[in-house]
Amino acid sequence: MKKIIKSLIILSVLVSFAFSQQLIDGVAAIVGEKIILVSEVQQLSFELAQAQNINLVTNQAKYEEFYSKSLRELINMHIIQLKAEVDSVYVKDRDVNMTVDQQIEQYIQQLGSKENLETYFNRPVSKIRESLYERVKSSMIVQKMRASKFQDISVTRPEIVEFYKEKKDSLPQIPETVDISHILIIPKPSENLRKETKTKLLQIREDILNNVISFSDAAKKYSQDPGSADNGGNFGFTPKGTFVKEFEKAAFSLEKGEMSDIVETEFGLHIIRLEEKRGENINVSHILLTIEAGEKDNDLVINKLSTIKDSIENNGDFSDFALRYSDDTDVKENKGNLGEYPLASLQIESFIDIVNNLSEGEISDPFKSKYGYHILKLNHRKPAETIKLETHYNVLENMVINQKRQDAWNKWLEELYSTFYVDIK
Repeated sequence: MKKIIKSLIILSVLVSFAFSQQLIDGVAAIVGEKIILVSEVQQLSFELAQAQNINLVTNQAKYEEFYSKSLRELINMHIIQLKAEVDSVYVKDRDVNMTVDQQIEQYIQQLGSKENLETYFNRPVSKIRESLYERVKSSMIVQKMRASKFQDISVTRPEIVEFYKEKKDSLPQIPETVDISHILIIPKPSENLRKETKTKLLQIREDILNNVISFSDAAKKYSQDPGSADNGGNFGFTPKGTFVKEFEKAAFSLEKGEMSDIVETEFGLHIIRLEEKRGENINVSHILLTIEAGEKDNDLVINKLSTIKDSIENNGDFSDFALRYSDDTDVKENKGNLGEYPLASLQIESFIDIVNNLSEGEISDPFKSKYGYHILKLNHRKPAETIKLETHYNVLENMVINQKRQDAWNKWLEELYSTFYVDIK
């Protein structure tokens, strides 16, 4: 009951905020031929505020501050994307999609539900995802261009010493860091479950072909894609390169109004219908049925990881077992080692809780994250430290280099403003 009351309170506040801020979409700025919508600026404002635990709902001054900052950041991103097109700088669509999916999930967790998210931005999740995709892609291109253009900047020892003398009283502590390794096993659904899911989707397809139910109604009723189901499975117009390759190959092979056979991707089983095609842009709808492992499949994985843990503790080598059993896509390169990170920055929240209860050299019991089941080993823990010139010269060197890179980047960005058309509304 408390959860229901809390959800209703959050929804009520968000609805009030939506009306008070007049979340009717409009044009915030134009960069080249790209239009930046008000809703896109508000979406980024929300992210920046959430990262700093600031409530924009109750703080009008902060809302205006974050709106202005977000608008400038989006303009910068689009200017850099235009420059990237000129310089032929690209990023992988798969990487963009993975980041977008993670961000949408974080949105929903922060606001309590998908409905609250849509109320906050006055847009369906499919549209939120569409604008987020472009922004994430731009952000990745920004990172790539920063690395390529300003990687060779160097500093001298006198510069570092001078920086330390000026900043030593305000320098942050080096946070506690941990070096960790893991073995990930993703539960595989049984073949019977796969067949049952395929049979169900084939029946849905047959009902659509026989006019028992429309594609749109079937998507609303059956599709397990939270980003498009409420919109009848429709994504709207989307540029080539947005979808995973199996989905995209099938979608672009269809004629207008045609429905595909069953298409399997990493997300599950789909049937796809092409609504319209305009060059390299397509308007498609789909129905997704996921194939999720059952309780028995999960139990098998837990037992397997427990056995692996016992074997390692009996003089086994963690990296050897990681190479043999881990489903981590990077395991061949890292042999299960995830590297050294500030403890508080670990992106998988359950990792923080597990690491906090491990001693150096200890291996955790199997536990679940959104990626699958893990066992985690704490290789080394380094406590927080105060930065000193004698012991942290490399840290200070990186700080000075980063500052010089940022100054060079800001100067370069200002020059681009005179190269491309920018109109702030």
